[in-house]
Amino acid sequence: MPSRAVPTVPTPSAPFALVETRPGRDDYRMRATPRAGSPLLAAGIALVAVLVGGCSGPPAGSPTRLPSVAVVAGPPLAGDLSGGTPVQLGAASHWAIRDGQAFVATAPGTVRAVELSTGVQLWQASFEQGEPWDATPTLAVSSDGSEVVAVRTVDSAGAARLDLLRVATASGERVSERLIADPGHRWRVDLPPRVLAVDAETAVLSSDPESGRQSAVVSLLDGSIAWTIDQEAIAATADTVITRLGGQIRTNGAHRWVAARPLGPLLALSAHAVVVAQDSRAVRLDPRSGEVDVLTTKLSEVDAPCVRTATEVVACLGAPGVVAQDLALGRQLWSSRTHADGIAAIADWLYLWHSPNRGDVLDARTGEVLQQNVDLPAIRYADASGVLLAADDGYRWVPYPR
Repeated sequence: MPSRAVPTVPTPSAPFALVETRPGRDDYRMRATPRAGSPLLAAGIALVAVLVGGCSGPPAGSPTRLPSVAVVAGPPLAGDLSGGTPVQLGAASHWAIRDGQAFVATAPGTVRAVELSTGVQLWQASFEQGEPWDATPTLAVSSDGSEVVAVRTVDSAGAARLDLLRVATASGERVSERLIADPGHRWRVDLPPRVLAVDAETAVLSSDPESGRQSAVVSLLDGSIAWTIDQEAIAATADTVITRLGGQIRTNGAHRWVAARPLGPLLALSAHAVVVAQDSRAVRLDPRSGEVDVLTTKLSEVDAPCVRTATEVVACLGAPGVVAQDLALGRQLWSSRTHADGIAAIADWLYLWHSPNRGDVLDARTGEVLQQNVDLPAIRYADASGVLLAADDGYRWVPYPR
């Protein structure tokens, strides 16, 4: 079914959408819930992504390299995506996928890389500092794909601390491990925070602990906290951290703008714009100015109501139906009054569910219906190398049919 995990990392391999989460809890979940009596609710679909963030694996949602129409012969249906490799990934925010590999954090403190096409473990790295809490670390892949950054909660010298591990994605070599320096006791240690974004110098952490929401930017060089804010971050770009109430400059935390009304979960993320929920609407947000453009007047109450496609089209379920916008150009492409109970994307094809297993496939740029009332695959994530599908005992990774 269409509810999917979304990475929390704005990297080229992150999933399509992020969902709102509490790291270390049972799973990620959207604030919005399926309508009573809807096929999604009746089927008991468990959400694994943000949006805007789920598993990283994902966190969409985030900028994603996806197969073009020239690579995949046509929109794959359920029958085209049979077989594949069984994959055990765990709960959202504890794994990320990039370039055909899954990076998975496990309790009490290991990170492993798995080749998705074979299920073979490529390497494993371990935390070594402090005594771990009984919670699974969170992780994300850096924007250039060179490192995995994982965070766990530990006891060290009689105090609760956050432990940050950096691992090279290619080899599994430990780059560094540091207890995050917090001499001002600005971070209220609880379960491991989400690793929202990683670049060459910083990691953006976002948490919703028992003691209150907060976010921080941490220096990867020495593990020091550059700045914190008592708000929950929902997205991060190269230069801006977006919280529920506004935007902060990523390097120093200075205010860029204040939101006119509180922002909800991240729905989609691209190099050009951020799509978030606000007042039950989907809005396109300029991360530098905070200006918003309304995509849908009312979002559908389903898990992950928006997806981003290969060519930066975002499509949302809401009123009047399905609305698609080109994020790069900032203009609406088409709208339809078609009702759907779920939405997903592979390449530039939209998958719309009208029942637990069946629905239509559309061209995301034109809205043309390519397949009608067909069996749809249980898409949880897709990138240029394949599709992650829900299975009875976890997930299956299936390469694209040629």
